[in-house]
Amino acid sequence: MTHASTIASSCRTGRRLPGLFLLLMFAIAWACALPGNAYAGMTCGTGNVNKSLATGAIPVSVSAVPGMTVATVPPAAFQLNCHFISTLNPTTVTSAVLYADFKTNAPLVSGYNDVYQTSVAGLGVRFTFDSSQCSASGVVLANGAVRLSCPFSGPLDGPYMAANVTVTATLLMTGPLASGASSLTSAPAVTITFSQSDQSGSWGQTPLFTGAASGVVTHATCSVNQSSVAVLMPTADTRAFAAGIGAVAAPQPFSLSLSCSTGATVLITLTDAVDASNRTTTLKTTADSTAQGIGVQILNSAGTPVAFGPDSALPGNTNQWTVGSSPNGTLQVPLTARYVRTGAVNAGTVRALATFTMSYQ
Repeated sequence: MTHASTIASSCRTGRRLPGLFLLLMFAIAWACALPGNAYAGMTCGTGNVNKSLATGAIPVSVSAVPGMTVATVPPAAFQLNCHFISTLNPTTVTSAVLYADFKTNAPLVSGYNDVYQTSVAGLGVRFTFDSSQCSASGVVLANGAVRLSCPFSGPLDGPYMAANVTVTATLLMTGPLASGASSLTSAPAVTITFSQSDQSGSWGQTPLFTGAASGVVTHATCSVNQSSVAVLMPTADTRAFAAGIGAVAAPQPFSLSLSCSTGATVLITLTDAVDASNRTTTLKTTADSTAQGIGVQILNSAGTPVAFGPDSALPGNTNQWTVGSSPNGTLQVPLTARYVRTGAVNAGTVRALATFTMSYQ
């Protein structure tokens, strides 16, 4: 140490003065206990990681082809948190760079360097990172790895500082998908390892993605031949409803036409477009309807009034019902609309709207 050699030389020149020698030795011992510079180091951790990939329902149209994006999961936010530690001089400001390495051992989809296999054959996933603090914009996890370089600067022993990062999972059709519904149960696990510019070594962290996944991929086997169906109802006399509430009149047959390929069971849900929360068997009339006390029912091929449900293709959707197996060709879904009395009847026009959602299982 520089201080020790310099002061030792001074001590030898003071042999005639023992008191001074002892005083200097005391000063030497005290001075040598003080480091010349305060040691500082950055310590880092993660926040909001250990995620599963939850995709929800992924409808895939019958016309989808490999390479097509079929779903984009909303960006998931997480944090890289760092601060500087030291036992002395807490007002000193210092800086360092955190290197965050994200890796996966999941197999790549053939023909891609940034799309990885999932538990659903024909469905792959791409991970994209964004962070203004780490100068990352649209950075993809390619060939199993990606590094973010995140500079930090702050006072010693100050609070943790966060670099905010988002990761977006994009689902792609990478090959033939099974007809109907397939459950997504696993996806690539993505690990995190830290290293820093101010010290050697690397440190494993809690994973970003655990490898668990949830969602339902529904590959349509049918396409709709007409985007809308107008059903012109016949005129009904108010006397047809004299029996009271629940009386029906003027049935009008119509059908939905689909073009299908074989391989799935076709299900359908009808939804009240005026009141999406309606779970009864009677459609609400639109605001421009002038008749009062009249609603509209839709009957299936068995003549049973259909109850309305949410606009969803998920298996088991409320009031979803089975049409049958998909043929290799045209599938007709026969339906009938009719008036139903709901209250005191006043003559006028009646207009109601419904949508239909197909599901394939």
